Amino acid sequence: MAIIDEASVGMDLTGVIASSDPRAILRYLRIHKLRKPELVLKYGVEVLNSVAQAKLGINGVSDAEFLAVIEQTLLAALDLSNKKLAEQCLVALKSKYPPESARVRRLLGLCLECDGDFDGALSLYDQLLTTNPSSEFARKRKYCILRGQTGKEVAARNALNEYLERFPGDVGAWKEMGRSCLDVGDYDGAIFCWEELVLSQPLDSTLHCELGELYATLGGVKNLLRARKHLAQALDLDPEYSRALFSLFGVVSSHMELVVIGKGESKAHFEEHDFEVAKALFKFCFRKVSNRWKGSKHSRTSKAMMKVLEDYEHLFKQITDSIS
Repeated sequence: MAIIDEASVGMDLTGVIASSDPRAILRYLRIHKLRKPELVLKYGVEVLNSVAQAKLGINGVSDAEFLAVIEQTLLAALDLSNKKLAEQCLVALKSKYPPESARVRRLLGLCLECDGDFDGALSLYDQLLTTNPSSEFARKRKYCILRGQTGKEVAARNALNEYLERFPGDVGAWKEMGRSCLDVGDYDGAIFCWEELVLSQPLDSTLHCELGELYATLGGVKNLLRARKHLAQALDLDPEYSRALFSLFGVVSSHMELVVIGKGESKAHFEEHDFEVAKALFKFCFRKVSNRWKGSKHSRTSKAMMKVLEDYEHLFKQITDSIS
């Protein structure tokens, strides 16, 4: 757990930088987990040089803070491809930790990746997992290495699967898996991932919209009804969400078309109530779009939308009469 720097409480990064205290700036970046490699490199080198000149433990810099600054500077050097400085920091850490230290080995793995030695990095991460199978870091890095190499897509997906089995609460990993499924056209798999995301973030309108569009892509009455539910939820969470509005319009239009002129599945799942809900949602979309397009060249389009609804209602009445 990061120690709170009382001197910087209530200050933003600009204010901390204005204090001109390199240690306070680096501490602020660590506490708030800000990725600012340029700043870290600038002030990290300054702190390390001052400590080296005054010798460790002098000038108010503790051993723990000194090591934290070394690690922070190493990671920033890797971000900026400064391999020489990263190597110097790694050597300094090795002198303070035993060779089997997981902390040093993690950083060594990142250095190997930066050098392009992916096989060496993978081997090192496998060793870490042998010692600690629950190493979140090692599993993430394995996936990242495999994901970035052509021809290893299957291995990357397997690595991500293994990661999610151990860390099912990682929202970012579920998004990554969902995108991986979409890359290979696995919409069922992508929907499963987005369902997990919606469960973890039920108030995120974007996730509901994306899930609704995935269901709509699969098509069919059942999937269109699921799509309608999530798109309506997205609009309920964010009434001004244009993408969800137009997606909902497309979904309810497709649903009414399937019921009115469709065959097979649409007939088997014929529900008058669902059609009435679709009509209500269609009118809702029409009102929202009309208000936005009022007085513009698109006003004719909104009139055409209502004409489509009238046609659907007429045909739907004929179907209900024939069924009854």
